[in-house]
Amino acid sequence: MNGLRNLTVLLVEDSPQLRALLVSVLTQLGIGALIRAKDGSEAIRLIKQIGHGSATPGGTGIDLVLSDWIMDPIDGATLLRWIRRHKDSPDRFLPFIMVSAHSDRDRVRAARNLGVNEFLAKPFSIASVFEHLNAVVQDRRRYVRTDGFFGPDRRRGRKGVTEERRIFHTTDTDSMEKRIRFYKSPRSLRAKVGGGLQTDLATIAQIQEDLENWSDDFQNWTEEYIAKLNRRLNIAREREAAGRRAAFNEINKISHELRGQGGIFGYPLVSAVANSLFELTKDTLDRSDDCLALIRDHIETLRVVLRDEIRGDGGTVGLEIIKAMRQANAKFLSEQNNLSLLGRDFLQSNR
Repeated sequence: MNGLRNLTVLLVEDSPQLRALLVSVLTQLGIGALIRAKDGSEAIRLIKQIGHGSATPGGTGIDLVLSDWIMDPIDGATLLRWIRRHKDSPDRFLPFIMVSAHSDRDRVRAARNLGVNEFLAKPFSIASVFEHLNAVVQDRRRYVRTDGFFGPDRRRGRKGVTEERRIFHTTDTDSMEKRIRFYKSPRSLRAKVGGGLQTDLATIAQIQEDLENWSDDFQNWTEEYIAKLNRRLNIAREREAAGRRAAFNEINKISHELRGQGGIFGYPLVSAVANSLFELTKDTLDRSDDCLALIRDHIETLRVVLRDEIRGDGGTVGLEIIKAMRQANAKFLSEQNNLSLLGRDFLQSNR
């Protein structure tokens, strides 16, 4: 993996904890230089600043962007769209790995249609981080330009011609005939790292083991997340249902962070419970007292998992925790008069 020392990576992550973790992981994997940004806005500023004066694509001094999706004020999708299509972008060919706990098919397709190179789902392992880095290094796809798209060819492994006319499927654009053009990327990460990356299983295993050193930190900041959840819950309780939207949105955002982190640090139960809470508060119009009670149950379950340090699947205890959570969800659904008020994901997960 020594070839990675020749690469400069722009890391864009709004969570200070995950940003610090990824800096440690990427450094141990051998990345030569890391540039950090706390959101898409800062990343755009850095890309423009570093790429200022470059006359050729690929001359930004940045070899790869690794970015979270959900960030404020500018998220990863907007950052990717800016890189690929904005007139001020100094390098529209810049390789891009999107990182997100939103890893459903629709979200992955949306990232692909924005021009992403790779999609890394949270929670991730060290092996998956390396595999996605290697995939970008090995990627020899040409870039494609149409009226509505610029990015690496979405037809992986399929040959094309320099210019052709064809009918796009509706999942690609608008099913109308378009003229598309192919461009060879001006950079070759494969050449820059000296060929393909060799998998060093011992190094990957050691880095994965080193994540245990982050467990205490994870417990501390998860306790802070739980405290924030409780504060938002209390705010919602003090208001009528019609005034609870902001509190629900904050609960949804916090649970999204937790569902992407638990599995990374050996607490998959935290991810499972937080994911259920995320789905409960996503796209829901039910902000009733009954919904608040179910939110409270989820928060209390998170507290128990953390307090008792229930790692891994938790064995019999873990099974009982998941069973109790599903029963509570099912009971809540059985008492609803209008299921259309609830989000689609929560309904599908608890059928």
